[in-house]
Amino acid sequence: MNSKFFKTVLSFLVICLVTASSYAQKYKTHPVKRGESLESISKTYNVAIDDILIYNKEIKKGQKLSPNTILIVPMDKKMAAVTASLLEEKAVEQEKPIRFIEHKAKKRETLYSLSKEYNVTEDDIKRYNKQLYSEQLKKGTVLKIPVYKKVAASTTVINSTDGSNTIANTVVTYEDTPDKFINYKVKKRETLYGISKQFKVTQDQIKKYNKSLYSDDVKKGMTLKIPHYKKVEVKEFVLKPYVVKAKETRWSIANKFGITVDSLLLLNPELPKSSNYLAEGQQLQLPEKNVLYRDSIVKTGTSDVPAFITYTVPPKMTFYRLEKAYGISEDKIKEVNPLVKEKGLQEGMKIKIPTLKDQASTDSQAINSDNFIFYVVRQGQGEMSLVRDLGVSFSELTTFNPALKDGIKAGMSLKLPKTRSNNFNIKNSLILPKINLVDSINVAIKPKVMVLLPFRLDLIDVNNTSSAKKGIEKRTDTNISLSLYSGMQLALESLKQKGISIDVSTFDTQSTSSVDAVKKVLAEENVADYSAVIGPLDPASIQEVAKKTAGLQIPVISPNLAEQEIGFGNTFYSLPSDEVLRKKVLDYVSSIYTNQNIVIIADSKHKAESDAITARFPKAKKVGLIKDLTININKLKWLLVRNADNFIFVETSNIALSKHATSVINSLNTRDTKIRMFTTNINKAFDRDDVDNMLLSNLNFTYPAVNKEITDSEFNSLYRSKFGSNPNKYAARGYDIMYDVLLKLAYKNDLFEVSKIVGETEYIANKFNYTNKQNAGFVNTAAYIMQYNDMKVIEAEKVEPKK
Repeated sequence: MNSKFFKTVLSFLVICLVTASSYAQKYKTHPVKRGESLESISKTYNVAIDDILIYNKEIKKGQKLSPNTILIVPMDKKMAAVTASLLEEKAVEQEKPIRFIEHKAKKRETLYSLSKEYNVTEDDIKRYNKQLYSEQLKKGTVLKIPVYKKVAASTTVINSTDGSNTIANTVVTYEDTPDKFINYKVKKRETLYGISKQFKVTQDQIKKYNKSLYSDDVKKGMTLKIPHYKKVEVKEFVLKPYVVKAKETRWSIANKFGITVDSLLLLNPELPKSSNYLAEGQQLQLPEKNVLYRDSIVKTGTSDVPAFITYTVPPKMTFYRLEKAYGISEDKIKEVNPLVKEKGLQEGMKIKIPTLKDQASTDSQAINSDNFIFYVVRQGQGEMSLVRDLGVSFSELTTFNPALKDGIKAGMSLKLPKTRSNNFNIKNSLILPKINLVDSINVAIKPKVMVLLPFRLDLIDVNNTSSAKKGIEKRTDTNISLSLYSGMQLALESLKQKGISIDVSTFDTQSTSSVDAVKKVLAEENVADYSAVIGPLDPASIQEVAKKTAGLQIPVISPNLAEQEIGFGNTFYSLPSDEVLRKKVLDYVSSIYTNQNIVIIADSKHKAESDAITARFPKAKKVGLIKDLTININKLKWLLVRNADNFIFVETSNIALSKHATSVINSLNTRDTKIRMFTTNINKAFDRDDVDNMLLSNLNFTYPAVNKEITDSEFNSLYRSKFGSNPNKYAARGYDIMYDVLLKLAYKNDLFEVSKIVGETEYIANKFNYTNKQNAGFVNTAAYIMQYNDMKVIEAEKVEPKK
């Protein structure tokens, strides 16, 4: 073990096991000395007295300070500007609330969620709850929520002829894009909030056309472009009861009725905003006119929807890939394209692809999550950005969404065939927008994280360096824990530089065969204060932590386990399962498959893998083994196809068979008989120290992997300078897990909610994309496809085709 690594990590560990690690602090605590006053302290820290008072509510201006009183002193300009901003806003004439609603904060509620629930801004809530300027929202806090006078939608109940009640609604709204701009010169003491209220626009709308405001505050003399939005004429429509059908989702219903999901929630306030729950048989209020129009499209296929689209066949296109892209079978394509039936698919051919109109009369094409995925148009998106984000032509998009002919509007719910799912991050049938977590950090959130790892300090004498070093070298659990922890330290330092305030407490869980130490930590700590728990390493300890935190809805992230039968839905398994890895590589082979000859070599212990390959590729051939260990070379040679590509899957955990198979296959890999080798289950049998890397490279050996090679030079350099050695896979994993968890918590302090809306994330050497399996917890469905290429191991997707 490297001496510098040992000393640095151990010193970090000892410190952090005693105290919590707080990063990116934006204030300093100051114990008052005898004779000190607010004036002298403000001069010492170069901070205004009012800025100190805003964080010390119990102190009054001019009050004599008692010795040993602990004061909070803001240490950066953003925090110190809070008081000035508050004072400035008082000078601006503000809209007065007509009344207040009293709200008791619930577990895991945030200012953001409350502002959305009550349709006010976060600043509106803070203004009447001053304590929120200096502290986070806590469970049980009683808030005054202001209610402002608004132009209300008028509602009238009408008795319809069928006996059901319908509702006539009048809606006042504004256009999505400005009809003009006003140049406004900022005056002394004005704030962005005050200006937004003056011009009746939001702060975000002003920032959108004044990009400098994303990083700077408004200043006297600054000239702003203020957007003006044209008020849309009041329109009436009729609401009618609608009963939810089986497998319908909020997005499918919104799409069917030509409205946005937000409109659906507005028209049906009883729908929970904290989840996407929708029950079969549930009754909703929806606009009648839109229903009739959209139903006529789905059921009959009006003349607005063409029967076919024209498609030019690109190089190496196959029927399989066409089916994945358009949901059309090979037989159907041949049926409507006689030339294809006669000559097969050829590059440059112009063929007809049947569209929704040709299929809409069948029940299988009902608009639900079985057949479609959905995308919600974002504010400001146009034709070009939709084509770029969705990867389809605008004409094709219009085929499935005729309403686009009337213009693109923010909030529209667009549908695409479910066969396109492989191109996107999908959660609950909704195409997730690409969210940049680094750009979405909310510096007001201060996540508190508990780290539980078996360092085994109960067996290591940290005061005796030589003895401790020998003890650590003998223990696998300690080595893994220290490596994970060293990576976590680098992640914390990196996040500190991004302005995230973090509170991390680290504990030694000691033995992996006993949960006693874990129970003790959980009993002594106020677990409810934590945003997340990372660790421990063993299943029994993970189960103990999950059981303790499940009722509190605190996520528990396992750094090293795939899905386990623990039975708690708050567990996040960061390691993808064998099933996920197998599917990943089979999906990859399917994506490049152009009728190659597929051969399977599998021993008796890997029948499941062999069956999975055969299920995906029914024409695959199998090679029998002699005594489950040796390949019948003549049989294998006979199964290979000359002047064509051959894909051979080797499925075993036996190192002897792995080495034998690699050698035999390589000997048969000639100019006339091209072979590429795969496995769906990478294990020690394919270890690069045991199997000839030259042979694996010759065969472009391809496999699914939990992690990729560490190629980030900046990370490697930082790690070496801090610990004196190169990072291993556990160090990279520790970094990636800590970085991922804290970035998501800094975006929204709710890992469960973030996992619904954020798709795949990737960092130094690991990917994460959590899918909720209810009581089984959240499983990671992200993995890599790695390939040997020119004596290097790289991502298969990034291999450049040989010319």
